[in-house]
Amino acid sequence: MKKEFKVLGMSVEVLTLVTGFFLVIWATIVSLISQSDSITSWIPAFFGIALILFSSLAIINSSAKKLWMHLVVMVAFIIFLGGLDFFRPIFNGDDLFSNFYAGISKLMLFFVGATLTYICVKSFIWARKNK
Repeated sequence: MKKEFKVLGMSVEVLTLVTGFFLVIWATIVSLISQSDSITSWIPAFFGIALILFSSLAIINSSAKKLWMHLVVMVAFIIFLGGLDFFRPIFNGDDLFSNFYAGISKLMLFFVGATLTYICVKSFIWARKNK
């Protein structure tokens, strides 16, 4: 029997840490390439910092790991919800990529948030079954 739930050979805490760093790097690259002056181009980084913080605390303080990982899944779900904004132009009749960099960032948030939420939920189910 496995001792802990793993994805791609990583614990969910480490995967979340990697995801957080990915979001920070993504926001930095997109903001620099697009030469954006807007704070909104840094939204992925803000979420990434929250993921880095909560997953680091889950790794460091294993006695409160459950609390920190529940906060991770809340942030992941908020990321997913923010990414849904990518689809808003479909209902307004606008162009999906009127602002290419904003559109691609929203789509990335949608997929990252959905994937991380799914993995966290699967991890919680696995933990409950393997007490």
